[in-house]
Amino acid sequence: MKLDLKAVPFSRRGSYLALSWHEGEFNHRKLEKGLYLRTIRGAAKEPFVARLLPLQNGNPAAFAAEAGPSAMRLTPETGAGEIEIVFADPSTILIRGRGEGIGLCLDFMTGDGAYNFLQPVLSGDETWYLANCFKNGSRFMCRNQRGIARLEQAWHISGADYGKLAAEAQDGEFLLVLEEVRTDWANRHRQWDIEAEREKAEQEFQAFYQSMPRVPSEFEEVREAASYVNWSSIVDKSGFLKRETMYMSKNWMCNVWSWDHCFNAIALAGHNPALAWEQFMVLFDHQTPAGRIPDSVNDSIVIDNYCKPPIHGWALHKMRQKMQLDRAMLEEACDKLGKWTMWWLNYRDQDGDGLCEYTHGNDSGWDNATAFQLLPPVTLPDLAAFLVLQMEELAELSRLLGREPEAKTWEARAKEMADKMLEKLFADNLPVGIQTVTGQKITAQSLILYLPILLAKRLPEEVQQAMIRVLEGDTFLTAYGFATEAVKSEAYEADGYWRGPIWAPSTILILDGLWACGRRDFVKDMARRFLKMVEKSGCAENFDALTGEGLRDRAYTWTSSITLLLAEDYLLEN
Repeated sequence: MKLDLKAVPFSRRGSYLALSWHEGEFNHRKLEKGLYLRTIRGAAKEPFVARLLPLQNGNPAAFAAEAGPSAMRLTPETGAGEIEIVFADPSTILIRGRGEGIGLCLDFMTGDGAYNFLQPVLSGDETWYLANCFKNGSRFMCRNQRGIARLEQAWHISGADYGKLAAEAQDGEFLLVLEEVRTDWANRHRQWDIEAEREKAEQEFQAFYQSMPRVPSEFEEVREAASYVNWSSIVDKSGFLKRETMYMSKNWMCNVWSWDHCFNAIALAGHNPALAWEQFMVLFDHQTPAGRIPDSVNDSIVIDNYCKPPIHGWALHKMRQKMQLDRAMLEEACDKLGKWTMWWLNYRDQDGDGLCEYTHGNDSGWDNATAFQLLPPVTLPDLAAFLVLQMEELAELSRLLGREPEAKTWEARAKEMADKMLEKLFADNLPVGIQTVTGQKITAQSLILYLPILLAKRLPEEVQQAMIRVLEGDTFLTAYGFATEAVKSEAYEADGYWRGPIWAPSTILILDGLWACGRRDFVKDMARRFLKMVEKSGCAENFDALTGEGLRDRAYTWTSSITLLLAEDYLLEN
């Protein structure tokens, strides 16, 4: 498998470092064309650590970059030689050059801010070089295990105007070791074998890949690519992350959001149950006494300005179909899901009508959808549907724990909310939204309104059929899947985020409901369309609904996880 380094970073499980190719602009930063080492730690003021410049006879050389899961290779466009890059562990990168005159310069871009510099560090008979990257909130120790190291720097009072460390071949080879330093550094006096470390990394990836959901043979390459996106997007526990955590991406969406993590947990549940549980619980580590969970978390930052929709009951139900929960897990889930549900009931029903509201599009996960065209708060039927499913899951968990009175209470609450949703948020058998304060009807043509299809047989037959007719008609449907805004809507935008593009989460939620409604052939067709789109355009954050082109972040884990789930659950003949 070859990575598209312009879209998919080269990294490994556990690491907060990534290598990728950039030209033009990256997340609003203009860059010279080339290969860059980045940090994805949340406190970094600047993600770019260093630019990698291959050398021939001491001069920069044009080169081609190619990478797979376990190694990257840089090949000069003229002349002989090769440079190989391998993650030996999450914090150690090995860079080997072979060939006469071959070399590599690490341009640490010290001029990007104050207090960035390099300095030699004597450690016994070894000379290391400390790169103090204040701009990244990071430090790195570098040593040429084989070959010659040369430091070129312009020191100025308290930092360097520029700082470059070059590794040059001696007797036709160099081996540069780069270690990320978080606190104290101790010389391990390790003699690294890059070939052995490459093999270990490959074995680790292959083990993860083979544990991911199975797919029809025609989509095996899609499975491998999706597995790499998931594996390489995992980071070790650090700071606010109390567990090993799968980020949404190692491009710029370097967080875990409080609904994204659910899809990753479901994809892991079948063969990685321990890791699946870690993903499901990671946001609940920051649950408040009142029950709220944050919008997003990374190693350095917890964002509480928003939240995300309560899909956790639906997600846990899907997980329990794929893995066993012991009593301690059931108790923890029941406690935390119960508090999360009560937070919505206690804090997000401003008008006391028994239906909860979103106070911003971000709370729904559909940030700028047209359902939020009026000033929030807005009352939408998807939120009621999610809470109904969550309360039903709480009833099941309570029964498994022998808590029958609690189970009956949750069932009664679920039925009451479902009845109120149908009474207030449906008109002529189709879903509507309401501006909570004024009671004004929201005339949006957003797919979010149709997520209550998840309730399937719980809905009256006439409501089911009316929603199915819309979903299977030409309002949202394209050759690639469900547009998030009606294709003929005046608000439709090809790259309009939640105003047009196809997204993986909306796809799986709609298809899960339609499957339960008995629309099996249609669901299989839609799942196949989605996988064909991913095969063509990669695991992008979202997709142009009319062309299938990948948009925004091009290596997004909820897309890779949902791709695998759609294939296993709907396309694989069991």
